[in-house]
Amino acid sequence: MADLDRSWNDVAAATAIAVEKFAAVEDVFLLFAAAVFALHQDTLHAYAIDMAKADDPEQAAAIDAAQPTPLGGFAQRIGLAMDALSVIERANGEILANPPDDDGSDVYRLEMLMARMRATAARLWLLTVQARAVDHGLSQGGAGLRLGVAGLWTRLQTVPRETLEGRAPAFTGMFYDGIRSEPMDYPAWPLRP
Repeated sequence: MADLDRSWNDVAAATAIAVEKFAAVEDVFLLFAAAVFALHQDTLHAYAIDMAKADDPEQAAAIDAAQPTPLGGFAQRIGLAMDALSVIERANGEILANPPDDDGSDVYRLEMLMARMRATAARLWLLTVQARAVDHGLSQGGAGLRLGVAGLWTRLQTVPRETLEGRAPAFTGMFYDGIRSEPMDYPAWPLRP
């Protein structure tokens, strides 16, 4: 296995561990699914990219025709979105690596949990888009990455749509400056990347 393939697969394995830790407590897992969905919705608004269908050339052509944007064509926008996902992951990882003083409050613990969820949601979407590109021979990661990502999504798709409505608004607007998805397209869940 090439080093880049191994690296992507290692990231997928670490992400699977993080998701399973969230899944150990149902309410926490539902909150994580809400973060994943809010990031999807905010990215759709920020970059006109439906990350759940990022490898669909017909979808890309339809979006480019219906919603021309100064951000460029689909290929340019997907690159921008992937860069943004990396920034989101790093910024929230930085919060976790250098947390404010722990005052022992529930608010502090919730802020750290939400930062961990935002970082993991960004990593999940980055892996998802990368795995899609693998299918088309456009990137590294191999079949192991695609299978790892499919397993993560199988787990997430167990979350009922109605549980997102009370949770996802807590995350929207936290990923991109000036982008807050209101209203969210809840019928789009469960996403099927």
